Amino acid sequence: MAGVSAPAPGTAWGAGHRPVSVLVVVAHPDDAEIAAGGTIAHLTARGVRVVTAVLSLPESGAGAERRTRYTEQAAAALGYELRWPTGGENRQVVDIGEIALVAAVDQLIAEVAPRAVLTHWSGDGHADHRLAARAAAAATRTCRVDLYGMRPGETRTPAFSRFAPQVFVDITAHSAAKRRALEPFGTARPGFRPVDLAAVDAADRFYGSLSGTDRAEGFVVERAHGLGGLPGAD
Repeated sequence: MAGVSAPAPGTAWGAGHRPVSVLVVVAHPDDAEIAAGGTIAHLTARGVRVVTAVLSLPESGAGAERRTRYTEQAAAALGYELRWPTGGENRQVVDIGEIALVAAVDQLIAEVAPRAVLTHWSGDGHADHRLAARAAAAATRTCRVDLYGMRPGETRTPAFSRFAPQVFVDITAHSAAKRRALEPFGTARPGFRPVDLAAVDAADRFYGSLSGTDRAEGFVVERAHGLGGLPGAD
C-alpha cells in the first residue's frame, strides 16, 4: 500500500470506487489515540474521512464529563469524526452484550462505508478490547472491508510482547498532534491510571525502528481485500 495517495476531502478514490473512509472501533476513550492516533492524523491529513466509534464510557458524573471532553478535544486535534454508538452511557463493553455490539458496528459500517476498519487486536489482553475486536470482525463478515488490529494499549503485558504487526504507518510528522490528543488522558484521576505518555512514545519509536522511520504505529492484518484502506502504509 506504500505510495498510494488519497484524494481531496469529499472526493472519490477513483472511478467506480466508494469515497475514501476509515472506521475506527474502540472499547474506551483514549484507546484510539494510544494505538492509532498518529495513523488517524496521517489519514485525515491525506483527505481520508476517519470516523472513530467509542463503545463505552466506564465512568460517571464529573469523571464521565471530563473523559467525554478529552475525547472531543482529541477528535479535534486528530481530525476524526466522533461517534458514541451505544449512547455513551456509564458501563463496560462486557455489559452491553455481543449481539448489541455487532449491531452497533453493523450500523456504523452501513453509514460510513469504510475501506478499512481499525480495531483492537484479537489477541489483546483486555477483555473489553477482545469483545470490541470480535464485534468488528463479525460486523465485517459479509463486507469487502480490510480489517486491521491495533496494538495493545498497555505495554507492560504479555499481550504486547506477542503483538507482531505486519503493517506500519509512519507517524513521524504527526507525533506532536498525537501527543496533544493524549495529554489530557495523562492526568491522574481517582480510580483510573493515567496514560503513560512516555511508554506510548517509546512504543511508537520501537515500531519506527522496525520500519525504518522515527516513529510508527503497527497493525496486524486480520482480514484483507486489498482495498488500500491505509494509504501510505508499508
